[in-house]
Amino acid sequence: MKNLRTIILSAIVAGVLVVPGIPATAEAKDGREYSHFRKHDSHGKWKGDHGRRYGYHGRERDHGRYGRHHYRRDVRHYYRGHHNKAEIRQDFKDIRNARNEVRQGRKELRGDYQELRRDRAELRRDIRNGASEAEIRRDRQEIRADLREIRSDRRELWQDQAQLDAARRELKQDLRKR
Repeated sequence: MKNLRTIILSAIVAGVLVVPGIPATAEAKDGREYSHFRKHDSHGKWKGDHGRRYGYHGRERDHGRYGRHHYRRDVRHYYRGHHNKAEIRQDFKDIRNARNEVRQGRKELRGDYQELRRDRAELRRDIRNGASEAEIRRDRQEIRADLREIRSDRRELWQDQAQLDAARRELKQDLRKR
């Protein structure tokens, strides 16, 4: 009971000491908007908007709708209009075509591996069921042909990937030339 009385009494004393200070802090603004978040922006202008930007497409409120905007190296604006250059448009087309070739090559390679699995399963079935020597020889020839096809498709896929990498490098070089 004694602890409870002490807590209540200390809360009342703290409230009595805090209440007179509230009006004094409310009058400290003197009619102007003061905030400890005010800063100078990057152009030396005084801002009190906590770093927010207003207006058209992120331009600051002071410049208006079509005012000037100071860009640093911002990738959205740095390479603006590069799609209009014929050389760069062609680089994008080359990259797209090379990607499609790589995708088709992978699809062919997947199909060849599936065919190889089917032929091996057929060979195992024929051996298990006691098929003739000629049929087993034919199955083994099919497997060898599948392996040759896989090897050639892999080589084509590597060439297509190299072509895609070259097209990407060329696009990067053309964009750097600007």
